[in-house]
Amino acid sequence: MCGRFETKPSLQTLVSALEKHKVDLVIELELVKSKTENIAPTNKIFSISYSDNNYRLSYTDWGIKFSEKSPLIFNSRIETIKEKRFWKGLFDKNRLLVPMSAFYEWKKEGTRKIPYRIFLPDEEFFFVPALYTLNKEKEISASLITTTPNKFIKPIHHRMPVILKIKDGLNYLIDDSETNLTRCVPYSGKMDMEPADI
Repeated sequence: MCGRFETKPSLQTLVSALEKHKVDLVIELELVKSKTENIAPTNKIFSISYSDNNYRLSYTDWGIKFSEKSPLIFNSRIETIKEKRFWKGLFDKNRLLVPMSAFYEWKKEGTRKIPYRIFLPDEEFFFVPALYTLNKEKEISASLITTTPNKFIKPIHHRMPVILKIKDGLNYLIDDSETNLTRCVPYSGKMDMEPADI
């Protein structure tokens, strides 16, 4: 699960990191006041897409809603993407990356649930792959892709976001579905956490 996260890297940090991978980011941001921590579903979030041979940074709504009565889908299980034709179609054609510096989970300690900030100690930021839909007004809404937990997350929660480092993230936007399915697995690198004041 990923119900809250933060995006602390500055725009310049993100641009500089991608330049090292020979990526010139096209920035398509309107003047929107967006949160950088404790970001929740329905908030505006940074997203990176790929079209016309360019990587593009813009704002996206977090959470897909197919109708007024349908639930908000802010996470998409990789298992469902593999099994359901509609979701696999989105995975094939409608892909985004969401940059994060950390995400939050609540750990049960006695009778209380304590929020923890979970991050990669050796990385300033990472990418979480996402799917998107486009409504009649051409507004983009995204859903983050989740998978089963690794050993680090398992004591805290039964789901975790798929985590990609920069190179794999950039390739996720341009590679075929079968290759990308092999990327959507529990993260195997070093992780850390600390109590969060949210």
